[in-house]
Amino acid sequence: MKLPELKEKLKSKYIVRVVAGVLTIALVGTGIGATAVFAEKNSTAVTAEADSTTGSNKDADDIADKLMDSVSLKDNDADKDESVYLISDANGNVNKTIVVDHLKNKDKKDTLEDASNLSDIENVKGKEKFTQSGDKLTWQAGGKDIYYQGTATAEPPVTQKVTYYLDGKEISPEDLAGKSGKVKIRFDYTNTTSYTETVNGEKQTVSVPFAAITGLVLGDGFENIEVTNGKAEVSDSSSVVLGYALPGLKDSLGIKDKDLDGDVNIPEYMEMTADVKNFSMPAAMTFVVNASDYVSTDGIDTSDLDDMINDLKDASTQLQDGSKTLAEGTDTLADGLSTLQSKLGTFASGVGTLQSGLKVYTDGVSTLSGGLNTLGNSTGALVSGADKLNSGAGQLASGSATLKDGLKSYTDGASQLNAGLNQLNDNTGSLATGVTSLNDGAKTLSDGINAANKGAAGVSAGVAQLKTSIDTAKTGADSLAAGAKQVDDGIGQLEQSLSDMPETIKDNINKSLEPLNELNVGTLFKTLRYIDTDKITADNVSKAADAAVNHAEDIIKALTGMHDADPSATYSKIVVGLSQGKGAVSVYSAVNQSVTDSASTVKALKDGSAKVSEGASSLDAGLGQLADGASKLSSGASDLATGTTKLATGATELQTGTQSLTDKLPELTNGITSLVNGSNELVKNNDTLNAGAALLNAGASQLSAGTRSLMNSVPTLTSGIKQLVDGSNTLVANNAQLNSGASQLADGTNQIVSGVDQLTTGSKTLADGAHTLADGMVQFNEEGINKILDAYNGDLKPFTDKLQAVIDAGEEYQTYSAIADGQTGSVKFIYKLASIDAKADSDK
Repeated sequence: MKLPELKEKLKSKYIVRVVAGVLTIALVGTGIGATAVFAEKNSTAVTAEADSTTGSNKDADDIADKLMDSVSLKDNDADKDESVYLISDANGNVNKTIVVDHLKNKDKKDTLEDASNLSDIENVKGKEKFTQSGDKLTWQAGGKDIYYQGTATAEPPVTQKVTYYLDGKEISPEDLAGKSGKVKIRFDYTNTTSYTETVNGEKQTVSVPFAAITGLVLGDGFENIEVTNGKAEVSDSSSVVLGYALPGLKDSLGIKDKDLDGDVNIPEYMEMTADVKNFSMPAAMTFVVNASDYVSTDGIDTSDLDDMINDLKDASTQLQDGSKTLAEGTDTLADGLSTLQSKLGTFASGVGTLQSGLKVYTDGVSTLSGGLNTLGNSTGALVSGADKLNSGAGQLASGSATLKDGLKSYTDGASQLNAGLNQLNDNTGSLATGVTSLNDGAKTLSDGINAANKGAAGVSAGVAQLKTSIDTAKTGADSLAAGAKQVDDGIGQLEQSLSDMPETIKDNINKSLEPLNELNVGTLFKTLRYIDTDKITADNVSKAADAAVNHAEDIIKALTGMHDADPSATYSKIVVGLSQGKGAVSVYSAVNQSVTDSASTVKALKDGSAKVSEGASSLDAGLGQLADGASKLSSGASDLATGTTKLATGATELQTGTQSLTDKLPELTNGITSLVNGSNELVKNNDTLNAGAALLNAGASQLSAGTRSLMNSVPTLTSGIKQLVDGSNTLVANNAQLNSGASQLADGTNQIVSGVDQLTTGSKTLADGAHTLADGMVQFNEEGINKILDAYNGDLKPFTDKLQAVIDAGEEYQTYSAIADGQTGSVKFIYKLASIDAKADSDK
C-alpha cells in the first residue's frame, strides 16, 4: 500500500471499522450457538408451560430449528449449563421465569455441590434427592448428571420491548390479530448489565457482550417482507424471519455511527415490515446468549496488537538507523580507498626498495654461511665451558638456600620480640589505671571496714533487744497454751449439753400428751386403723394429728358410740392436744437438727482448739531455738568486731603499698617505651632482608636450573648448529629464486594500484546512493510509520482497551441464578412470546 492510500485509510478510521466488523462477524456469523437451547426439551413442566403460552409446539420447534441452522455452537465444558425460559406476552413483558439447570458430573461423584436462589426446585430427569441450606444445594447424584428446574423473579440481564404498527400507527397485538395492511414489528433490546474492568491500568465500564437472536413464524398472507438487521426465509408452507442485535456493545466499545461504514453494523434492534392479510404470528422467541460462552476468546488478545505496533516502531527505527549507518560506512569506504590509493604508491616504492634489499640479503646469507661453518668447528670448547658453569651454579644455589633459612629464623624472632614489647607498651596505660583502681579500692575497703565496725556494734545492740523480745514472746506463748486448755474444757461441756437436749424435749412432749392418752385417743385411732399404736407419743403425734383432721366425722361418730357425753367437745380437746403436740414435735425436730448441725460446728471448734494448743507448743519450742540462736549471734558479733579490726590494719598497709607502686609507674612506662622504639627499628628491615634472601635464592635456583638445562641442551645445540649450517647452505642455494620473486612482486603491485583507482570511482557512486536511501528512510519514518503510530494511539488503542474489557466482562458472567464456589457455568435466555392468532371475523 502506498503512503497516500495509507493516509486515506487512517483518516477514515479504517482500522476501527475493520476490528468492529470482525467482532460483529465473530459474535453473529460463527460463534453464537443455539444447539443446547432445547437440550432440556424433555422437561414436561417447561414444555407444557411453553406450549400453553406460545401456541403450537411444532411452530416452536420450527423456529428453533431455523435459529440453530443459522448459528453454530462452540464446545462448552462448563460445570453447570443454565437455560432461563422467560414466558412473555406478545409485547415482551415477562409473566413467569422458569430455570432449568444441568449439573455435569464429569468425575462420576456420589454427591454434587451447587448453589441456587430458585424457588420450587424439583428434579426433572431422575429421582435423585437433594438437601438445602440457604443457597447451598447438595445432590445425591450417584455418579449421574443432575437436571432440575425452579422458578425465579429476578430481572434478566437483557430486556426486550416489542412494538406493533399498522399502516404507520402503533397498535396493540390483540387489536392487530386478523387485521390487514402494512405491518411493522420492531424488537428493541436493552442491556442492563454493568461491569468495571481494569485494562492497562485504566478502568473501563462496559456491559456483558450479550447477543440477541429473534425468530418469528408468520401466518399466511405475508408478502414483500423486509428485515432490518436480519433476513427472511419464505416458502410455500411458512414464512420465517430471523434477526439479531448486540445490545450495549456499541456503548461499551465507545463506537459512534460515524465510525462505521455500510459494510459493518452493530445493531441495537431488529425490525420487519410486510404487506399482510389477516395477520397472525403462530410463534416467536428470542435467544439471548453471552458471547463469551459461545465464541472462543482464546485467540482474542488485544495485547498482540500492542506488540505488533511496537515491533513496527522498532523495525522502522532500526531501518532508519541502518540506512544512516550504511551511508556513514560508504563515506568511510571512500576515505579508506583514498588512503589506500596513497598507501599503494608508498608500497610500490617500498617494493623497489625490497628488491634492492633482497640483493643485499642474499649477499649477507653467503657471508653468514661461512661464519656458521666456523661455529660448527668450535662446539668442543662450548661443551667444556658449560660443564664448569653448571658446577658453580649448583654451589651458589645451595649457599643461598642456607642464607635464606637463617635470615627467616632471625626475622621471626625479632618480630615476636617486637610484638611482645608493643603489647607491653599498650598495656602500660591499663597498668596505671589498674594501680589507681587498686589504690581507690584500698581506700574503699578501709571505709567499708570502718562501716563494718559500726555495724558490728549495731548487731550487738540488736541481739540484746532480740533476747528481750524472745523472753516477752515466751511468756505470751505460755498464756496462749493455758487459754487453749480452758477453751477445750468449755467445748466438752457444750458437747454434753447438746447431746442431752433432744431427749429432754422429747420427754416433755410425751408428758404434754398424757391427757390425750387418758381420753383413750390412741385406742380410738388404733380401732379406726388410722395409726398402729394405742398410745400417742412424740414419735407418732404428727400421724395422729393428720388423722384427727382428715377423719373428723368418723372420729366424732366413734366417740358417740363410746357413750361419750359430749363427743364434739372431746373431739375439740383431741384436736387442740394433737395440734400442740404436733407443734412441739416440729420444735423437737428443729432442735434435733440444730443439735446435729451444732455437733459438726462443735467438732470443728474442738479441732481448732487442739490446733491452737499444738501451735502454742510449737511456738514455745521455736522461741527456745530462737533464744539459742540469739546467744550464738551475740558471740558471732563479738568475733566480727575482732576481725574487722584486723582487716582495717591490713587495709592501711595495702594503701601504703599501692601508693608506692603508683609513684614508680612513670619510670616503668618510660623504660618500656624506649625498649619498644628499639624493637621497631630492629623489625623495620625484616621484610627487606627476607625479600632479598628469597630473591637471591630464587635467582640461584634459576641459574642452577639454567645451567643444567644448558648442559642438557648442549647436544641439541650442537645438532642445531649443524642444522643451521646446512640451512644457510640451502639459503644460499635459493638466493636466485628470491631475487626473481621480488621482480614479480613489483609487477603485481603496479596492477593493484590501477585496480584501486577504479574502485575509488565506484565507491563515490555508492556513497551518493546510500545518502539518498538514508534521507528517504527518515522521510518514510516521519510521514508513514509515525502517522500509523499516531493513528493507533489516537483512535485504536482506547478501542482495543475497551474491547479487552468487554471480553473480560463476558468471561465473568457465568450464571443467572447462582453457582457454587470454584465451579464454571454458562447461561442462555429463551424468551417465549405469546402467539397472535387470526380472528375468523376480522376485517380483510
